[in-house]
Amino acid sequence: MTQKQSLNEQIEQILAQEAAQIEQSSWKGKLKRIWRAKNRKQAFKAEYFAIWQGLSKKAIFTLFLIIAFVFALTFSVL
Repeated sequence: MTQKQSLNEQIEQILAQEAAQIEQSSWKGKLKRIWRAKNRKQAFKAEYFAIWQGLSKKAIFTLFLIIAFVFALTFSVL
């Protein structure tokens, strides 16, 4: 019976660690980390650069195209 409790405790610990890791990598977790930081500007910059480093070249090119088309459409209206 002692082994089952320790096994259950290990399973609970593993599940808690996974939940914490998922929370930390989610959008809500990133916002909480920025909000709780002493220097929010520095925390925001760190999260921004982490996201930027995680993007592939294809994703960066896609974002560039979106911004370019929005600028071109806005410029043509003005």
